[in-house]
Parts: sequence; C-alpha cells; structure tokens
Amino acid sequence: MRIPEKAFYVNPNNIQNKIFSLCEKESYHASKVLRLKLGDAIILVDGKSQGYFGVIENIKPKFLTGTIKKTIKNFGENQNIVHISPALFKRNRFEILLEKATELGVKEIHPIIMERSVKTSINIDRCNKILISAAKQCRRSFFPILHKPKYLQTLLNSNEDCKYYACHLDADLNLFSYKDTQTYPSNVIIGPEGGFSKAEIDIMRNSGVSFFNLGNRRLRAETAAISSITLFNELGI
Repeated sequence: MRIPEKAFYVNPNNIQNKIFSLCEKESYHASKVLRLKLGDAIILVDGKSQGYFGVIENIKPKFLTGTIKKTIKNFGENQNIVHISPALFKRNRFEILLEKATELGVKEIHPIIMERSVKTSINIDRCNKILISAAKQCRRSFFPILHKPKYLQTLLNSNEDCKYYACHLDADLNLFSYKDTQTYPSNVIIGPEGGFSKAEIDIMRNSGVSFFNLGNRRLRAETAAISSITLFNELGI
C-alpha cells in the first residue's frame, strides 16, 4: 500500500460515519495526475487542523470515496505559534514567501503597507490558492489565514494577543536573546526591501515591538522572513 507524498483537501462536511468523499478537482488530481488506485492509502487534511489517513474504495476522475482509518488532530503542525507581517513587495517574491511560510508552519499572515512598499494590494484569491497548494504539498492540516493588507499602525493597534518582533539590520540583539522570554503567539514584522522608515521604527518602538537582527548582511525581504520563521521555530519563540 503506497502513501502519496502530498495530501488532499477534504471538506469536513464530506466526512460521514468515517466515509469521505473528495470534490471533483481533488478526485481528478488523485486519479489522473497521481494515478492512485483502488485500495491505495491516502492522506487528507481539512484546512482546520485535522488530518486523516484513509483508504480509497471508489475512484473515478470526478468522484473518489473511501474510509477513514485514523484521525490526527494538528497533523503536521508546530507546537509554537508564529504569525508573520511582511511588507508588500514584488509579487513573485511575495508568493515565494507565502509558499515557504506555509511550509514552515506560520498560522497567520498580515501583509503590511509601508512607506517603501512597492505595492498596496494583493490578489487574495490567488494568494489563498498558493497557501492551500503549499499546505497540501507539505502535508499540513491547517491552512494559514491570510488577512487583507493594512497599515503598520493599524496592525499594532489591533487587539491581537501576541508579542511583536521586527527584523531590523541595525538591531542590537539577535533572536537568541529572546529565547526565554517568549509569549505565544509571536508576530514577526518584516520590512520592505528598502527597509523601515524612521517614522515606522519610531512607531514600533513606541508600541513595544522587540527588534532583532539576522547578522550583518542585508537580506532580501523574503529571505529575512524565511530565516526568521525558521529561527522562531527552532528556538520555540
């Protein structure tokens, strides 16, 4: 019995008495692209932190059903909770960030409109498709929540129960300095490729944001984001 390398999305409403059915799109991908067969094992995720191991019992290009053999809550999820608030930058690089942030376990993404942002909006539908595809590919049961772009002050004025950090080249401390002071969840602010403006730095300082650096090299925004998320995961911040 072979287990596919990626997971398939199953609507929770399409699971009844341990019998699941996939939508037409997922059924087609399983049968025609991956060429799964009757009796094959299959991994399912519902996008809300529930994972399932199942067995295919009926497979056609537009219709796939089977039996749930095991249910795993928080399948593929991290123990620590990390949100990320990246400045808006070029679409191709922003979409790389969305994919990699999903693979690394980020729970929520808050795009920020900053003074040096090259954009002020994103295609929410397109971005959500990227998030879902990445979650299925890495066999993750929770699909990250993508928020509409907002201004920095709006983000910091929100009532989110989290600790804010900002990646900044000139910060005096690195993330290891915060290892034993974590508060869940963490929200990591990443500036645009032109960096934060002085006004934005002042806003964050006045709002109690903790600054950290990733060394003495100037990184692209998506590289800084991916590196930051990885360190937050490793340090459990």
